[in-house]
Parts: sequence; C-alpha cells; structure tokens
Amino acid sequence: MPTVPYLVRPLRLAGPGDQRLVTGQLVSAPGWSRARTADGGASFTSPCRTAVFTSSGPPENPGRWSVHGYTVSGSEALWSAVFGPGTPAEITAAFTAVLVDGLRSRHRDYLLGGPHHLDCTPGSVFADRGWQPDPGPQGFHDQVAPDGTALYRHRVGYQPADEEIAGLVPPSWSMIAGDPQHPFWHADFSIGVPFYPLVRAALAFSSSEPVERPLGAVPARHLPHVTARRAPIPALARPQRACTPQGPAVPPAALPVPGARRR
Repeated sequence: MPTVPYLVRPLRLAGPGDQRLVTGQLVSAPGWSRARTADGGASFTSPCRTAVFTSSGPPENPGRWSVHGYTVSGSEALWSAVFGPGTPAEITAAFTAVLVDGLRSRHRDYLLGGPHHLDCTPGSVFADRGWQPDPGPQGFHDQVAPDGTALYRHRVGYQPADEEIAGLVPPSWSMIAGDPQHPFWHADFSIGVPFYPLVRAALAFSSSEPVERPLGAVPARHLPHVTARRAPIPALARPQRACTPQGPAVPPAALPVPGARRR
C-alpha cells in the first residue's frame, strides 16, 4: 500500500525529509568531487577546494551535515556550518544551493545590484515573520518563533574563530527547534560563514509554508506542535510556465522576503 503524503507545517518540525535535496545538488554541481569517509559517510569538495560538505553516516540518512570553508586548499578552516541530526533537508538544501552557486563568483551575484541579490538578513527575516526578541542567556540574543517552538540565537562578543570551529566555545549563530535545553535539532554557524547561504537557511527555518511528508515520517515528539492535512491528488497535467526564475534551485520555503539589513 503506498504511503499517503501529508502537507505538514511548520517545515522546521516536519522531520528530516528526503536527503536527496542536498546530495542531488552536490552530485550535479560541475566539478565537485566525492569521496567516502571512514564512518561510511560522504565528502564533497568544491572545484576550488575552498568548501567541503561531509555527512556523518550514509548521505541518504546522515547523522549530520558539516560544511567547512577554507581560504585555500590545505589551510585551516575559515568557517563552519553544522546541520545536526534531524535537520529538515529543505533547510540544509537552502544553504547548500546558494553556497554552491555563489562559489563561482565568490557570491558577487548576491551583492547589492547583483542578479540574485537578497535584500534581507537573518535578523530581519525573523523580525518580518513575527519572531519576537528575547534576551536569552547572558552573552546571547534570541529571536523566538511565534509558536514558541524554535529560536534563532546570536552570540554577542568576540571569541577566537579557531576555537569556535573546533566546538570549544558556543557558535556565533544557531537555529534551534524545540526547547533549547533539549532541542529537537539544531544547526550551528561560526563567525565568517558566508552571509547569503545563512540568509537562505534562515528563510527556510522560519517558513510557515507546508512541506510534503508521509505522516509517519514526522517525529512523534513533534506531532503536538505541527498541523498536517492530506496532500491533494496531483493533476494529470499542469500547464507549463512561460519562464522560470533565474538563480540556484532552492526549496520554496527559502524564497526571500523584504526587510531591513540586520545580521
């Protein structure tokens, strides 16, 4: 019997989803190389060798995705982004799409006036979508989701970048779903992480649009906090659009919204 799809919202609580949203972008990206890691995961390296994606465990069912950026091949990591176990694939894929696309021009296309310019920041994305500021623990500033099930945490003050990448001190930015003390999942970003991929991840994380999931794929502890309805039966044929938007393919949940500039 086929699995019945449901439309589940919010995305951040819908469960891990289909990891091919992430791996498909990396496999199809021109010039990216792939290698197997010792734990059975996969490592994807950009042609310029300044970005490396690594899955812990098989990429189709990873424990987590880690991304590291470098100034040149063989140097110490310049920044890191870690999408922990349970992160919805659409959120990781939103970050991945812009990072992969932007490396070709060092993200110049996303600067003011560029063809893929994003006129918003993570902070303004959350503010525009009704997330409320909260002082958070000492040394942090939080923005809390309207339903109280997630927060965006920004660390205040300086700390050495190498210690942050090594996990010895708290990350500069975190996206946390669930209780911060016992999160459903979280994604962490160090100082120096590319700005535009971070914005795309924020757009997906804060999205209220539903995503398709088999109902059994939604983690049980998320069920009290989501709404789900049967997905409509697809039409046999749909008219084709006259044109398609330019730029990297990103999940609909990660489309930009206007807002003032604020990191």
